[in-house]
Amino acid sequence: MKFARNLLIFTYGLFTIAAQSLLFREFLTTFEGNDISVGIFFASWFVWVGVGAIIVNRIPALAKKLLKNIEFLFLLYLPAFILELILIIQARELAGIESYALLPISAILLLSIVVNAPVSVITGMLFPTACRWIETEHKQPVSRVYLIEAAGSFSGGLGVTVLLALGVSLTRTFFILAFLVSISVFLVQLVKARQNSKVKVTAGLVFLIPLCILLCFTFGVDKTLMHHMRVAKWSKLLPAESLTGSFRTAQAEYLYGVYQGQWVVSRQGSICEALPAKAAAGRIAAIGLCQKPDTKRILVVGSGLGICRQLLHLPQIQAVTWAHSDSEYVKKINNFIPSELKITDRRFSPFAGDVRELLVQKQQLFDIVFINLPDATSSVLNRYYTLEFYQQIKKSLVPDGLLAIRIAGGENIMGTELVNLGASTKLTLEKVFSQLVLTPGEDTFFLASDSESLTGQPGILRDRFATIKGANRIFPPQGLLSVYLPDRAAAAMKNYSSTDLPANFLINHDSKPLTHLYSLLLAAKQSGTPIARFIKYLILAGPLTFLIPVLIFVLFRGIYLLKSPPQGQPSAFDSSFLVFSAGSAAIGMVIVLMYLYQTHFGSLYLYIGVISSLFMLGLTAGAASVRHLLAKISKSRLELLL
Repeated sequence: MKFARNLLIFTYGLFTIAAQSLLFREFLTTFEGNDISVGIFFASWFVWVGVGAIIVNRIPALAKKLLKNIEFLFLLYLPAFILELILIIQARELAGIESYALLPISAILLLSIVVNAPVSVITGMLFPTACRWIETEHKQPVSRVYLIEAAGSFSGGLGVTVLLALGVSLTRTFFILAFLVSISVFLVQLVKARQNSKVKVTAGLVFLIPLCILLCFTFGVDKTLMHHMRVAKWSKLLPAESLTGSFRTAQAEYLYGVYQGQWVVSRQGSICEALPAKAAAGRIAAIGLCQKPDTKRILVVGSGLGICRQLLHLPQIQAVTWAHSDSEYVKKINNFIPSELKITDRRFSPFAGDVRELLVQKQQLFDIVFINLPDATSSVLNRYYTLEFYQQIKKSLVPDGLLAIRIAGGENIMGTELVNLGASTKLTLEKVFSQLVLTPGEDTFFLASDSESLTGQPGILRDRFATIKGANRIFPPQGLLSVYLPDRAAAAMKNYSSTDLPANFLINHDSKPLTHLYSLLLAAKQSGTPIARFIKYLILAGPLTFLIPVLIFVLFRGIYLLKSPPQGQPSAFDSSFLVFSAGSAAIGMVIVLMYLYQTHFGSLYLYIGVISSLFMLGLTAGAASVRHLLAKISKSRLELLL
């Protein structure tokens, strides 16, 4: 029985972290992939774990029933996972928010609390129940359960990452996890059946669960379910029948299809690529080419296949290099683009690697660099808006080369969030380039260069662009008169220069991601949660804002202890607060490290399981060390008594 129990507890840890990793990926997709959702996910997860533990501790009758039927509580993990997955995918529908609208932070908080409940509550209920379950066999049941569960969690996090990296789908991975849980429960029931013949029928019924899972594998049920999931995600944006396929990278799952004559790719609930998209792509290409009509070599970073197609219409172009923040996307996408839209021109060079590595290799090569990326609402994207990145771009440009970079803008009135974002980009660019021009609008482009010929005069730019052979195939030169608008550009520049934040809170660095912060604040404002003013005060106040509450607590707690009469036993409050502080510091540090990992190595989408497993490995090592130390202390005390 001991082996069967230990195996079930091990499987408990394995399933918990593996399920958390799978659900986290879907959570990021539903909640737009910004970094705010990372902290919210883990906060709501642990809130419900705590609620589950409280339920068991506060309701003795329920705790007694759960203890008697603990194996079936383990089996509840399976429907709980399915329910939570459905809730996450349908979260927008639950909140009544359309797929094209930004989710308010308040809605994300509320929805995360709702959707994270099923699996987390069972996790919280299982731990104290499992401790009571094995206390008859072990002197230190809590540490024993903690040690075995942490070891299982390490295995689960590592295992699910390996499966996903090998291309195993979410549904197939779940079936594997469900099989492990159900077979572990069956082994416990089998041991009970040997001791009590009345349990044989129950054991037989439990055996049907892993048997059904094997049949699902055999008949490909997991593939059917995965297809329905993808259709549900795609149909939030476009008609379900227009979906034609999908592919995955370490950063995201991409869905693609054909809609109104365009080949469209979506990622995390929004369109990230559309081909041919001649008008939009031609406009962006013209914005740069009119500033430097003798351009021959170009680098496009981001959603740029349409831009590359338009640029290659010009005979003067010698080379177009395309790179992306997701290097695997560059490797894979050509396998799925319809043959009539594929770029087969020899002058086109996709680069499947880190853009910064490319810039180091290509010194003084490019005439124009286009940065066409989404708003920097994640630390992965922020690295393309920093001072250090712009310095690398400048070295890769010819002496009079041009950088064109897109940021969110405003048609007429700009709020604090838009102004701060634009001011941060403007000041950071000015630290690297001597000349700066912008094209105003919802999508604002900053044009930065050291060339004296950089101008914002639409007439001059129209005439320059018209001198390019084949320019009309890209964009009508006359159309530049409605792109470059000097009065509105001057007003936008004035707004960006009038922000009341000091320069050290505007210049974006790799180590100080301010553009990322202002992009998140803009997303919060657009979603109906204006918090920019409050955040601005926090920024200006500095670390002291966070230290003051701690100092106040220490002061008042110290006064209380000095004024209170001495007690014979340690304070329960101090012990509880110590445990609370340790937990909050640990998970807070983990989230900070996740952020740093994402900044330097890419998205958490694939590697969240490995990161969680390493955290659990540390917990396993710590629990084992303390358990060994306590055993030695107890042995030493016993020897002294003897």
